[in-house]
Amino acid sequence: MFRRFRPLHLPGLALALILLVGLGSNVAALVSGDGPRAGSDFSVRALAEGEPTAALGRFLLHHNPLADTLVAVDRAIAWNLVGDLGTRVRQGCPGWLFLTDELELHPDPDRALAERVGIVRRVAAFLQRRNIALVVALVPDKSRVEAAELCGLDRPAALAPRYREAMSALAAAAAPIRTADLLEPLSALDGERYYRTDTHWNERGARTAAEAIAAALRRAGLAPPPGQAEFRVAKGKPHERVGDLIRLAGLDEVPLPFRPRGDEVADSEIAQSAKAGTGLFDELPAPQVAVIGTSFSRRANFTNFLAMALTAPVIDKAEDGGSQTKAAIAYFADPAFTAAPPRVIVWEIPERIVQTPVAASEMAWAAGLSGEK
Repeated sequence: MFRRFRPLHLPGLALALILLVGLGSNVAALVSGDGPRAGSDFSVRALAEGEPTAALGRFLLHHNPLADTLVAVDRAIAWNLVGDLGTRVRQGCPGWLFLTDELELHPDPDRALAERVGIVRRVAAFLQRRNIALVVALVPDKSRVEAAELCGLDRPAALAPRYREAMSALAAAAAPIRTADLLEPLSALDGERYYRTDTHWNERGARTAAEAIAAALRRAGLAPPPGQAEFRVAKGKPHERVGDLIRLAGLDEVPLPFRPRGDEVADSEIAQSAKAGTGLFDELPAPQVAVIGTSFSRRANFTNFLAMALTAPVIDKAEDGGSQTKAAIAYFADPAFTAAPPRVIVWEIPERIVQTPVAASEMAWAAGLSGEK
């Protein structure tokens, strides 16, 4: 006697279909392709160590013509049937996606924060010996600034004081560390400040953050002389921007309407030139401000907006990847840093990083800046 079909059976049936199609395409790849048979080692030792199985897995991974399609179909079915976005992404209000990294509680967060502030302290001392000032800009979590769009998505209460605790720890560090508060101006800005389907701030948020940093530099007497550059801003054509959270959910290759719709944007096109009469041949002067940090500095025209707010050129030395130290490690090792050092470095650090465990390699690098072991 057959059981009555129920909608909750659909994900299982879809998965079974995908597995059957995958099995068929794997068999086809083995029959028609140059499989791992030729030259394979089928000795007792190789069999015991799983070498033939590993070779087969590598072959199917790279030679199955439907591999990418099957993965995309699986993710699309999971999203459309049960709203599953994988382990890294959660949905808030309709159309809003959030990174689970921002919502995660880490073991021993106080120790991690102290160690990360210690890294900043060592970097600040390293730069001070070279007459370079450091300004740290902590980027508030999207889920903090856009909390109204969570729609029941849980952000643990223990994370509420994280931003202010990190800012206080930086201010209390026994080193010449200046900070730029981005939470207050972003919170005061009405409307959307972060992309709906992306981790990062949108152009409104990026411009507000850049202007706050420029104001902090001026208050500290660290801003370059104004009026060194002129800017022309034009709006590009509106288009769909598929955010990194859609990609993290494995849905970026899935067509609409079977994936979340991306943000509708019209990116600014910013051209920079030297102001007439500023120097020989009206060339831009050497930048006095450099930005290190993460993908936040490389999205939504942030660095261009900072240069506009300062009316002076800015060096972009940020790196994608989300690590606190990745950009700093690369920039300080660059011969250009020694040959033409900036006067000020703005270090952009996402809030979600400050309580994550610190890698031994990061600690060793920071200690090495001052010759510590």
